[in-house]
Amino acid sequence: MYFSEALIGYVGAFPQWGFLMAFLYCLASSINKENKSPVYLSALMLCSYISSGYINLLENLYLSWALYDFITISTLLILKYLKVLKCSKAFYFIIISLTTNAVLTLIMHYDLYVLHNIEPWWYWSFYSIGVNSIDTLMMLSLVLNRNIIQMLHLKAFKLNLKNS
Repeated sequence: MYFSEALIGYVGAFPQWGFLMAFLYCLASSINKENKSPVYLSALMLCSYISSGYINLLENLYLSWALYDFITISTLLILKYLKVLKCSKAFYFIIISLTTNAVLTLIMHYDLYVLHNIEPWWYWSFYSIGVNSIDTLMMLSLVLNRNIIQMLHLKAFKLNLKNS
């Protein structure tokens, strides 16, 4: 799945916009609530994705994105250790999702810059669809404060029980 050059900017801006919306939702829904962890979690994700869109930490874009994912994971774990963030299903889902994104990005870097592969193959589409899908699921998990994959499995399980 390849995007035309006219659409690349919009596809790149979608995660930033999505995490902004998730942050604003968490901010608005946390008014008069003691637990502000969803706000902090969504704010950190927003900052990470906006920073990675404008500031390259390394010369190579894919390595820079992977580094941002690892920095975000480290920051999340430090904030959990300092008890700023409370553990939630969304927290664990985001840790797993960021790790998956980082691994997919490192494989893409290896394919392009170590193996010098310039022929499109199935992994490039898998990477594009996978990373964007994971980003969307992370946004949803912030809004719902749930593990989206677990929710989908439970719903499918309930539907299978009804149909049996």
